[in-house]
Amino acid sequence: MKIDISGRVGEILADHDPAQPGATADALRELWLQFEPKSVGGIKAELREKQETAGTPVQVLDAIGKEIGKVARKRVSDSTPLMRLLWDEYGREGKGVAVRPLGMMELADPETIVPLLLELSRTCVTWEDADRAAMYALEPIVRKEPEAWLDAMESWLADGNKWVRRVAAIVVGRLPMKHATYTSRCLEMLEGLLFDEDVDVKKGVSFAVRLCARGQVAPVRDFLARHVPPQDSAATWVLCDAIRNMAVKLLPEFAPLLPLYERWAADPALGKKDRRSVESAVKTLRQIA
Repeated sequence: MKIDISGRVGEILADHDPAQPGATADALRELWLQFEPKSVGGIKAELREKQETAGTPVQVLDAIGKEIGKVARKRVSDSTPLMRLLWDEYGREGKGVAVRPLGMMELADPETIVPLLLELSRTCVTWEDADRAAMYALEPIVRKEPEAWLDAMESWLADGNKWVRRVAAIVVGRLPMKHATYTSRCLEMLEGLLFDEDVDVKKGVSFAVRLCARGQVAPVRDFLARHVPPQDSAATWVLCDAIRNMAVKLLPEFAPLLPLYERWAADPALGKKDRRSVESAVKTLRQIA
């Protein structure tokens, strides 16, 4: 049986009481649980145990969220309690549904929603929560008005919470995809996170650097060259992973970095784990050099 998401969400929201958002959230949960779950194997089991995780497909969560957003963007105050509740108490799926309307609400009232997103980002449980919050909830206003909002990401990048740092890194890394002239500025903002010790932040930074290359390649190539070899070994994984997982069509642009990585790999002071990372980057570059 095909489920009419648009029609069903419309029915649910028609009965929504902003003072009692629980009934609406429960009805939305009932809706997303009707869909066959998909594998969430990319999220570690111990993290799935920390919040309700039904495995509802992302496409379904997006569709529900977009329908909610059509109403929420016109009624930001009335919709905020529901978004908070979905994020705080309805697990992976609640967070996944909330990010789309939050992005639409942000465009309507950024002064209210951006601080809320900072608060919510602190309570991410998984990388999926953080990355979807970045792309769909926070990014819209930064992408629309970069001169007004990009500088605000500086404090997010320096925040004591690792998920806030990852959210900001993803937003900053994605901006050059829409506004290529911001590539160098975004890389400068990401520079401090090269030395972040947290694994989830490292993965976010590597992803962000690779995304910057979709704006302008030369600044990214210069950025990597400037830091190879790094003064801090915490940056080793990021500098190598950015090469290993660079978009295939862009990778030939990084062939000039091969001598730098080869000299780095020859350093006898490299530890075993770091050496594996550097050698894997060298192998990648040799394949296209």
